[in-house]
Amino acid sequence: MFVFGIRPRLAWGMSAETRMPPRRRRPRLFYGWWMALSGMYLMFYTTGVSFFGFSAFFDSIRIDLNWTREQVSRGPAMMAVFTAILSPTIGALTDKFGPRLVTAAAMFSGGAGFIVLSQVEHAWQYYVAFVLIGSGMGATSYVMVATAVSNWFLRNRGKAFGLTFMGPGFGGIMTALLVVLIGEYGWRDAALFTGIGTWVTCIPLAMVLRRRPEHYGLRMDGDPPKTDDSESGEIGEAAEPEPSPGAVRSILLSRSYLLYVGALSMQQVAITAMVVHHIPALVSYGFSMETAGAMVVVFTLASIPMRFFSGALADRFNKKLVVAAMLSFQLAGGILFVLIANIWVAIIFEVIYGTGWGGSNAARLSLQGDYWGRNIFGSLMGLQIGAGAIGGLISPVLVGWLADEFGYRTAFAVLIVPLTLAVVMILMMTRPQTGAADEVRLATA
Repeated sequence: MFVFGIRPRLAWGMSAETRMPPRRRRPRLFYGWWMALSGMYLMFYTTGVSFFGFSAFFDSIRIDLNWTREQVSRGPAMMAVFTAILSPTIGALTDKFGPRLVTAAAMFSGGAGFIVLSQVEHAWQYYVAFVLIGSGMGATSYVMVATAVSNWFLRNRGKAFGLTFMGPGFGGIMTALLVVLIGEYGWRDAALFTGIGTWVTCIPLAMVLRRRPEHYGLRMDGDPPKTDDSESGEIGEAAEPEPSPGAVRSILLSRSYLLYVGALSMQQVAITAMVVHHIPALVSYGFSMETAGAMVVVFTLASIPMRFFSGALADRFNKKLVVAAMLSFQLAGGILFVLIANIWVAIIFEVIYGTGWGGSNAARLSLQGDYWGRNIFGSLMGLQIGAGAIGGLISPVLVGWLADEFGYRTAFAVLIVPLTLAVVMILMMTRPQTGAADEVRLATA
């Protein structure tokens, strides 16, 4: 209020109009962690029903439709085809427009795919269902969620990935639930419930995702706001120059990136065949359907601790060696799967294989962020997953054919080779130091 046209003065001599606005209170929990939690649920649900969960549907569909194992395996193969086609595009779209609407659209597609699956009578309908599921719930969901989380963390990137990718570890619970639903209501109603559940739970949580902290006045890792304008040139902040096309092209053709893509493609060959044929293989070994479903739960739950701790280890130690160690665990488990003779050997396999596969997820994404930064994180991850999906296209069908002809033990013995190659390729990688790699990494870390 003004009296006689005289403005009140503040105690230190400043007018009310020139007083500095109150500093915004920092939230107790950095928003990036809410995104990581949202991503954890999205990964839990989508991985549980599409990646692991199809193994629960496998025999029911085969018996109901009177198809061979090789014919049923064509559905996941079709999903792999569209994952390969769409992952690079999804990654680029997520980098350009942000993850929120892209993820919501993907979840709508995945839910629609399961609803179509519940009505399948002919092969072409079966393929359409898996095209929709692959477009929304295939590895494309990994691209969107991982890109979103990567953009909000730098020092704690490994831990954030570890938290997010604990979701797939809990995905085995969804597989066990699907086994129960299929037993009670049949595979068609179970597929229908899955599609509706996707729309009801995953689409709202997709809206939690945001593009970059700088767009909301925040900094990566929840760091306090800057107080000195001279800090504006700090790496990783709002002034993020786009890397030149030549720099990106050099990354894509570099030895380390090609080895990275090759190693993870070899891993994808093994894990895709495993999750598709996991339950049918254990049933062929003499286990009941219920016991085989429980083993999937052991596998996924065993992966949970190392999903987080491998991310923490990658923040502290040599990321390449952490990834190689996780792949070595998976290799040892792959050898053991061929030798399963009783329930105890099966449990040991589930723990070792689950530890290796789960631990590799957070560590490898932390490795990618460390080597090539965040500005093209989604694009690079999309290309890597797209290449890996080619192996995912071939391996389930190949293992299905080998199982029809020679049995599951012979089929899975073949998968020891790609896992061995994956370990060797990761160990051959070298960290980019100069040139085009630095232009991308240092400008966008």
